[in-house]
Amino acid sequence: MNIAVCADKRVGYELLDFILKKNKEPVKFVITQEKSPYKDRIKALCLENEIPCYTNIKCNTPEFKFLLQEESIDIGLLLWWPTILKKDVIQSVTTGFINTHPSLIPLNRGKHPYYWATVNENPIGSTLHFINENVDEGNILFQEAYDTNIDDTGDEIYEKSLNHMIYLFKKNYINILEGTYTLKRPDLNAGDFHLSKEIETHSCIDLNRSYTGRQLINIIRARTFKNSKSAYFIHNEKKYFVRIQIEEDQGQYD
Repeated sequence: MNIAVCADKRVGYELLDFILKKNKEPVKFVITQEKSPYKDRIKALCLENEIPCYTNIKCNTPEFKFLLQEESIDIGLLLWWPTILKKDVIQSVTTGFINTHPSLIPLNRGKHPYYWATVNENPIGSTLHFINENVDEGNILFQEAYDTNIDDTGDEIYEKSLNHMIYLFKKNYINILEGTYTLKRPDLNAGDFHLSKEIETHSCIDLNRSYTGRQLINIIRARTFKNSKSAYFIHNEKKYFVRIQIEEDQGQYD
Protein backbone atom coordinates (compact mmCIF):
# COMPACT_ATOMS: atom_id res chain seq x y z
CA MET A 1 0.00 0.00 0.00
CA ASN A 2 1.49 3.31 -1.14
CA ILE A 3 -0.11 6.54 0.10
CA ALA A 4 0.09 10.17 -0.97
CA VAL A 5 -1.20 12.79 1.48
CA CYS A 6 -2.66 16.18 0.59
CA ALA A 7 -2.78 18.04 3.92
CA ASP A 8 -3.98 21.53 4.74
CA LYS A 9 -4.76 23.57 7.85
CA ARG A 10 -5.28 22.08 11.32
CA VAL A 11 -7.13 18.95 10.21
CA GLY A 12 -4.43 18.09 7.70
CA TYR A 13 -1.63 18.73 10.16
CA GLU A 14 -3.13 16.71 13.03
CA LEU A 15 -4.05 13.76 10.82
CA LEU A 16 -0.66 13.73 9.12
CA ASP A 17 0.97 13.71 12.55
CA PHE A 18 -1.28 10.78 13.53
CA ILE A 19 -0.49 8.85 10.33
CA LEU A 20 3.27 9.28 10.67
CA LYS A 21 3.23 8.20 14.30
CA LYS A 22 1.03 5.21 13.47
CA ASN A 23 3.06 3.97 10.51
CA LYS A 24 4.99 6.28 8.22
CA GLU A 25 6.10 3.58 5.77
CA PRO A 26 3.12 3.74 3.38
CA VAL A 27 3.44 7.55 2.94
CA LYS A 28 5.51 8.24 -0.17
CA PHE A 29 5.07 12.00 -0.28
CA VAL A 30 3.01 14.89 1.09
CA ILE A 31 1.80 18.05 -0.57
CA THR A 32 0.46 21.13 1.19
CA GLN A 33 -0.62 24.63 0.22
CA GLU A 34 2.00 27.33 -0.19
CA LYS A 35 -0.27 29.78 1.67
CA SER A 36 -1.44 27.32 4.32
CA PRO A 37 -1.10 28.64 7.88
CA TYR A 38 0.13 25.15 8.81
CA LYS A 39 2.66 24.86 5.96
CA ASP A 40 5.75 25.14 8.15
CA ARG A 41 4.45 22.64 10.69
CA ILE A 42 3.50 20.16 7.97
CA LYS A 43 6.93 20.55 6.34
CA ALA A 44 8.62 20.04 9.73
CA LEU A 45 6.71 16.78 10.27
CA CYS A 46 7.82 15.53 6.87
CA LEU A 47 11.42 16.56 7.45
CA GLU A 48 11.46 14.78 10.81
CA ASN A 49 10.16 11.60 9.17
CA GLU A 50 12.30 11.90 6.01
CA ILE A 51 9.29 12.13 3.71
CA PRO A 52 9.25 14.45 0.68
CA CYS A 53 6.94 17.44 1.10
CA TYR A 54 5.94 19.66 -1.81
CA THR A 55 4.37 23.10 -1.54
CA ASN A 56 4.61 24.20 -5.16
CA ILE A 57 2.80 21.34 -6.93
CA LYS A 58 -0.75 21.97 -8.12
CA CYS A 59 -3.06 18.96 -7.97
CA ASN A 60 -4.49 19.11 -11.48
CA THR A 61 -1.18 19.24 -13.33
CA PRO A 62 0.88 16.70 -15.29
CA GLU A 63 3.57 17.11 -12.62
CA PHE A 64 1.26 15.80 -9.91
CA LYS A 65 0.00 12.95 -12.11
CA PHE A 66 3.57 11.93 -12.89
CA LEU A 67 4.46 11.91 -9.19
CA LEU A 68 1.45 9.72 -8.38
CA GLN A 69 2.33 7.25 -11.10
CA GLU A 70 6.08 7.28 -10.41
CA GLU A 71 5.45 6.37 -6.76
CA SER A 72 2.77 3.80 -7.69
CA ILE A 73 0.26 5.43 -5.34
CA ASP A 74 -2.66 3.25 -4.31
CA ILE A 75 -4.58 5.75 -2.18
CA GLY A 76 -4.50 9.52 -1.97
CA LEU A 77 -5.72 11.09 1.27
CA LEU A 78 -7.36 14.50 1.01
CA LEU A 79 -7.10 15.84 4.53
CA TRP A 80 -9.12 19.07 4.53
CA TRP A 81 -7.96 19.69 0.99
CA PRO A 82 -9.56 22.66 -0.86
CA THR A 83 -8.90 21.67 -4.49
CA ILE A 84 -11.37 19.64 -6.56
CA LEU A 85 -9.46 16.97 -8.47
CA LYS A 86 -10.10 16.24 -12.13
CA LYS A 87 -11.04 12.80 -13.40
CA ASP A 88 -7.68 12.03 -15.02
CA VAL A 89 -5.86 12.80 -11.75
CA ILE A 90 -8.24 10.62 -9.74
CA GLN A 91 -7.62 7.77 -12.16
CA SER A 92 -3.83 8.11 -11.67
CA VAL A 93 -3.96 6.10 -8.44
CA THR A 94 -4.83 2.43 -8.11
CA THR A 95 -7.65 2.53 -5.56
CA GLY A 96 -8.75 6.16 -5.34
CA PHE A 97 -8.66 9.36 -3.34
CA ILE A 98 -10.35 9.46 0.07
CA ASN A 99 -11.80 12.76 1.28
CA THR A 100 -12.85 14.00 4.70
CA HIS A 101 -16.15 15.89 4.70
CA PRO A 102 -17.95 17.48 7.70
CA SER A 103 -21.48 16.28 6.97
CA LEU A 104 -23.50 13.11 6.63
CA ILE A 105 -23.34 12.79 2.85
CA PRO A 106 -25.64 13.07 0.90
CA LEU A 107 -26.87 15.75 3.33
CA ASN A 108 -25.15 19.14 3.15
CA ARG A 109 -22.74 18.42 0.32
CA GLY A 110 -20.59 21.30 -0.86
CA LYS A 111 -19.73 24.40 1.15
CA HIS A 112 -20.62 25.44 4.73
CA PRO A 113 -22.27 22.16 5.80
CA TYR A 114 -22.33 23.26 9.48
CA TYR A 115 -24.59 26.19 8.50
CA TRP A 116 -27.04 24.20 6.37
CA ALA A 117 -27.30 21.39 8.90
CA THR A 118 -28.24 23.96 11.55
CA VAL A 119 -30.78 26.02 9.61
CA ASN A 120 -32.40 22.96 8.01
CA GLU A 121 -32.20 21.02 11.30
CA ASN A 122 -30.57 18.05 9.60
CA PRO A 123 -28.58 15.39 11.41
CA ILE A 124 -24.94 16.44 11.53
CA GLY A 125 -21.82 14.31 11.34
CA SER A 126 -18.70 13.45 9.33
CA THR A 127 -18.00 11.26 6.31
CA LEU A 128 -14.99 9.57 4.77
CA HIS A 129 -15.65 8.91 1.10
CA PHE A 130 -13.96 8.20 -2.19
CA ILE A 131 -14.11 11.13 -4.58
CA ASN A 132 -15.17 11.21 -8.20
CA GLU A 133 -15.20 14.13 -10.63
CA ASN A 134 -18.34 15.56 -8.98
CA VAL A 135 -18.32 17.29 -5.60
CA ASP A 136 -19.08 15.02 -2.61
CA GLU A 137 -20.77 12.33 -4.70
CA GLY A 138 -18.31 9.45 -4.31
CA ASN A 139 -18.96 6.17 -2.50
CA ILE A 140 -19.01 6.35 1.30
CA LEU A 141 -16.55 4.35 3.41
CA PHE A 142 -17.46 5.53 6.91
CA GLN A 143 -19.73 8.10 8.46
CA GLU A 144 -20.98 8.90 11.92
CA ALA A 145 -23.29 11.48 13.50
CA TYR A 146 -22.63 13.62 16.54
CA ASP A 147 -24.77 15.88 18.70
CA THR A 148 -24.99 19.65 18.84
CA ASN A 149 -26.88 21.82 21.29
CA ILE A 150 -29.39 24.63 20.79
CA ASP A 151 -26.91 27.07 22.36
CA ASP A 152 -24.05 26.15 19.98
CA THR A 153 -23.03 28.96 17.66
CA GLY A 154 -21.52 28.55 14.20
CA ASP A 155 -18.09 28.97 15.77
CA GLU A 156 -18.70 26.05 18.12
CA ILE A 157 -20.41 23.81 15.55
CA TYR A 158 -17.59 24.40 13.06
CA GLU A 159 -14.99 23.49 15.69
CA LYS A 160 -16.95 20.37 16.60
CA SER A 161 -17.07 19.40 12.93
CA LEU A 162 -13.28 19.63 12.60
CA ASN A 163 -12.72 17.62 15.78
CA HIS A 164 -15.20 14.98 14.69
CA MET A 165 -13.58 14.58 11.26
CA ILE A 166 -10.25 14.01 13.00
CA TYR A 167 -11.87 11.47 15.33
CA LEU A 168 -13.60 9.58 12.50
CA PHE A 169 -10.41 9.33 10.45
CA LYS A 170 -8.31 8.12 13.37
CA LYS A 171 -10.95 5.56 14.28
CA ASN A 172 -10.96 4.07 10.78
CA TYR A 173 -7.43 4.58 9.48
CA ILE A 174 -6.40 0.95 9.96
CA ASN A 175 -9.59 -0.17 8.23
CA ILE A 176 -8.62 2.01 5.27
CA LEU A 177 -5.14 0.46 5.10
CA GLU A 178 -6.52 -3.06 5.38
CA GLY A 179 -9.43 -2.45 3.01
CA THR A 180 -11.96 -3.53 5.62
CA TYR A 181 -14.93 -1.43 4.62
CA THR A 182 -18.15 -1.80 2.68
CA LEU A 183 -18.80 0.98 0.21
CA LYS A 184 -22.17 2.70 0.17
CA ARG A 185 -23.45 4.70 -2.77
CA PRO A 186 -25.02 7.97 -1.58
CA ASP A 187 -28.64 8.61 -2.54
CA LEU A 188 -28.22 12.07 -4.02
CA ASN A 189 -31.98 12.52 -4.33
CA ALA A 190 -32.21 12.38 -0.53
CA GLY A 191 -29.58 15.04 0.06
CA ASP A 192 -28.72 18.63 -0.77
CA PHE A 193 -25.82 20.58 -2.23
CA HIS A 194 -24.77 24.17 -1.61
CA LEU A 195 -22.37 26.60 -3.24
CA SER A 196 -20.21 28.99 -1.25
CA LYS A 197 -22.16 32.08 -2.34
CA GLU A 198 -25.51 30.76 -1.07
CA ILE A 199 -24.77 31.46 2.59
CA GLU A 200 -24.72 35.24 2.11
CA THR A 201 -28.16 35.33 0.52
CA HIS A 202 -29.73 32.87 2.95
CA SER A 203 -28.41 34.60 6.08
CA CYS A 204 -29.73 38.01 5.01
CA ILE A 205 -32.64 38.61 7.38
CA ASP A 206 -35.58 40.11 5.54
CA LEU A 207 -37.20 42.61 7.91
CA ASN A 208 -40.51 42.27 6.07
CA ARG A 209 -40.64 38.47 6.16
CA SER A 210 -42.21 36.26 8.82
CA TYR A 211 -39.90 33.75 10.55
CA THR A 212 -40.58 31.36 13.37
CA GLY A 213 -38.48 32.08 16.42
CA ARG A 214 -36.61 28.83 15.83
CA GLN A 215 -35.80 29.71 12.20
CA LEU A 216 -34.48 33.12 13.13
CA ILE A 217 -32.37 31.86 16.03
CA ASN A 218 -30.90 29.09 13.88
CA ILE A 219 -29.89 31.47 11.10
CA ILE A 220 -28.26 33.92 13.49
CA ARG A 221 -26.49 31.35 15.65
CA ALA A 222 -25.25 29.34 12.64
CA ARG A 223 -23.40 32.44 11.40
CA THR A 224 -22.17 33.66 14.77
CA PHE A 225 -18.37 33.58 14.74
CA LYS A 226 -15.96 35.57 16.86
CA ASN A 227 -13.90 36.94 14.00
CA SER A 228 -16.00 36.64 10.88
CA LYS A 229 -19.01 38.00 9.05
CA SER A 230 -22.39 37.08 10.46
CA ALA A 231 -26.08 37.15 9.59
CA TYR A 232 -27.21 40.62 8.66
CA PHE A 233 -30.11 42.84 7.63
CA ILE A 234 -30.49 45.94 5.49
CA HIS A 235 -32.16 49.02 6.95
CA ASN A 236 -32.26 52.46 5.30
CA GLU A 237 -29.74 51.21 2.74
CA LYS A 238 -27.25 50.31 5.47
CA LYS A 239 -26.03 46.83 6.38
CA TYR A 240 -26.15 45.67 10.00
CA PHE A 241 -24.53 42.47 11.27
CA VAL A 242 -26.32 40.36 13.88
CA ARG A 243 -24.76 37.86 16.32
CA ILE A 244 -26.25 35.95 19.21
CA GLN A 245 -25.26 34.67 22.62
CA ILE A 246 -27.31 31.85 24.09
CA GLU A 247 -26.96 30.74 27.71
CA GLU A 248 -28.82 28.02 29.56
CA ASP A 249 -30.51 29.18 32.75
CA GLN A 250 -28.51 27.60 35.57
CA GLY A 251 -30.80 28.99 38.25
CA GLN A 252 -28.34 31.62 39.38
CA TYR A 253 -30.87 34.45 39.06
CA ASP A 254 -33.64 35.37 41.51
